[in-house]
Amino acid sequence: MGILTGPTAAVRGAKLLLEHKSLVPLALLPAGVACVLSFVGIWAAFRFGDVTAAIWPDAPENWLLYALWWIGGTLTQIAAAIGALIITPWLVMLVGLPLCGPLAEKADELLGGMPSDGGFWGDIVASLRSTAGMTALGLVGAILFFLMGLIPVVGLVTTPFVTFVWTPIFLCFDLYDPVLARRKFRFRRKLRAVTGRPLTGISVGLTGMALMSIPLVNLFGLPVAVLGGVVAVRELEDAEKLPAE
Repeated sequence: MGILTGPTAAVRGAKLLLEHKSLVPLALLPAGVACVLSFVGIWAAFRFGDVTAAIWPDAPENWLLYALWWIGGTLTQIAAAIGALIITPWLVMLVGLPLCGPLAEKADELLGGMPSDGGFWGDIVASLRSTAGMTALGLVGAILFFLMGLIPVVGLVTTPFVTFVWTPIFLCFDLYDPVLARRKFRFRRKLRAVTGRPLTGISVGLTGMALMSIPLVNLFGLPVAVLGGVVAVRELEDAEKLPAE
């Protein structure tokens, strides 16, 4: 288990989806929701992210002012692109992931995990509660870090941290959650399962971000990310590396 866990688990998750057609209907609804949300997130970031165009709509004729106008517009568009990269996975996590509860449950059973007694809607409700709380906390933190990133020099630290550590860790928690919840793990124990092996958690989270953030790709990517999370937990469980009570 380590930095390659995310990609290898995702590949195994994709193979699981292709080999078991019973998983496909469970993947369609969350995949469609993820695709729509990613389009909305990217549109909103670019629509409202170009502050220069809103404040200074007309290109000036003076060459110096034009250069400043162009540089300002370019920088705000880059910031909008970074904002889309940061915000879109959180939107998908908040709405799309809870709908993947039944998919994760079925995959867990196919991989030899214990059966659930929560039922179809019970699993969705339980996953929604956990995911909503963690995602809200993580999203607030990501927005604060993003705003801090607009400060010169500070942004050199906060933006990479949010992109490559903060968001992946929270996403990994949400990808692990459906399977760990079936094992009756409490919150702190779930957290230790993620943070106790940080490279593994970041790897699973970064892979999930890549699969969930791109429109159309996430029609297939969201279910694969969820199945990859199931595979990663099962590997930890088989290796007896999940934290004890």
